[in-house]
Amino acid sequence: MKRFTLLLALLMFFSSLLFALTDKELAISINLSGKQRMLTQKMTKEAFLVRSNINKENNIKNLKNSSQLFDKTLKGLIAGDKSLNLVAIKNDEIQEQLQKVDTLWQPFYKEVQNILSGKADDSSYKFLEENNIVLLKEMNKAVGMYAQENKGSSKLKLANDINLAGKQRMLTQKMGKDLLFVSNKFKTKQYLSDFKKSRELFDRTLNGLFNGDKELNLVGTNLPKITNQLNVVKKLWSEEQPILDKAIKGKDIQKAINGLDNILVEMNRAVTEYTKSVNRQKQRLKFASIINSFMNKNNTLKRLVNLSGKQRMLTQRMTKLSLLVSSGIDKENNIEKLKKFSSLYDRTLKAFKNGDKELECTPIKNPVIDEQIEVIEKKWKPFYQHIQNIIDDKDKDKKSLKYVVDNNEELLKVSNELVKRYEKSNKSQNYLDKARLHIVNVAGRQRMLTQKMTKEKLLIISGQKEYKEKIKKTIELFDSSLNALINGDANQMIVKPTNKKIKEQLAKVEEIWKKLKPLYSKSKNSTRDLAIIITQNPILLSEMNKMVKMAEVEIEY
Repeated sequence: MKRFTLLLALLMFFSSLLFALTDKELAISINLSGKQRMLTQKMTKEAFLVRSNINKENNIKNLKNSSQLFDKTLKGLIAGDKSLNLVAIKNDEIQEQLQKVDTLWQPFYKEVQNILSGKADDSSYKFLEENNIVLLKEMNKAVGMYAQENKGSSKLKLANDINLAGKQRMLTQKMGKDLLFVSNKFKTKQYLSDFKKSRELFDRTLNGLFNGDKELNLVGTNLPKITNQLNVVKKLWSEEQPILDKAIKGKDIQKAINGLDNILVEMNRAVTEYTKSVNRQKQRLKFASIINSFMNKNNTLKRLVNLSGKQRMLTQRMTKLSLLVSSGIDKENNIEKLKKFSSLYDRTLKAFKNGDKELECTPIKNPVIDEQIEVIEKKWKPFYQHIQNIIDDKDKDKKSLKYVVDNNEELLKVSNELVKRYEKSNKSQNYLDKARLHIVNVAGRQRMLTQKMTKEKLLIISGQKEYKEKIKKTIELFDSSLNALINGDANQMIVKPTNKKIKEQLAKVEEIWKKLKPLYSKSKNSTRDLAIIITQNPILLSEMNKMVKMAEVEIEY
């Protein structure tokens, strides 16, 4: 109960993983997504400072930090990031826009990395010059969408003020970039015009943040902490004007850029004051009862996906053990295991209908799921009987073994369908919530594949050549799925883990797999190879099972 209460308290803190962002969470998302706009210009400016050999070593360091921060923040906006206090938003349109930004960001980041590694030529800088505004525009759309998200029940009146205050940071860097482009004789007329527009917009927005501006949709504020910080910005901005006038004429460009960077720092502090001013307490209380209900359902589904996924594995484990028993390999021990795991399959199948406290299995009312459980029961009854024959040493003619070998994949198929139906029963629209449930499914499937590979290897050794192509596909699926679990795969809706324990557990699995994969892949195996497979396979299964449990119970993935 204490653990449940702690989980509930933590989930309430990160409630936006499940629901619309709270005011404070929305403010943070607007702030950091807005900061991304600034970083597009800051990176471009820093790259061209490197190219111009201006304070090169320091600007390489700055460019590295800026690009890494952009990448980390973008990932955080998409999937959440505890260290940045970012939570993923469930709005599909915003998620699509962030994915669009990511598509533009990847080639941009590649060219930045070329510059950092000293491998860049003129084409890298040309790419940044031609694409930084495209990246900025798409990032700006995402910020606008976050601000629009506020139009529902939220009472975050300063949402657009936070947006445009954040945009001021970008304008400081855009002006600095434009001055650099002019000094490098890049489209001088165009970038002088851009500089003038950015300068006028910064001035107007700064005034609107104090007093409001209907056209810019600025509310304005009298909150002392915010206005005090805006006054610091206003003073620096006033002092910067004569320096900017000189910079336009090609004088004191570095001094102008330094001044704009100082304004960036103070403007960023102003945005931070905006986000601090948002009180999330009411929102937290409002969602408390809803979260409690949703959390119970979410945890129940993860457990059911885990258990039904384990059933898939057991179909293959029972078949593998039946083959080992029939081959006389460690017969007594494998009979005990076969008895244990066939009983577990039977008990778990009943638990899906009736519940089982010891298995932590709570049934859910769903006719589609009940229908599939009945399908499995019909397949399982004769299968279980033949397993009993093997356990009781009543299979002298090997008919029961043949039945198990011929029918195990059909039992696997219908068991897998139950996992899918449990996963589909999740009606949440939250990307991360759905991804977490899918990860439990995929990681659970890996357990099954460890047993399927060994079963197929034993059948190949017994002379059944048709399993050679099957084992190749099984190996490929285990390998690609493990890679996706380690590195993430957006196409499979698998997020890259950030949880240290999960990452370490996946590393353990990968280490064992690296030793076993060549043995499973061999066309002919020695007795020693087979002994290694048989002894190491349960270890691989055990470590994979630990990973599934972590995916089920860990709050932070």
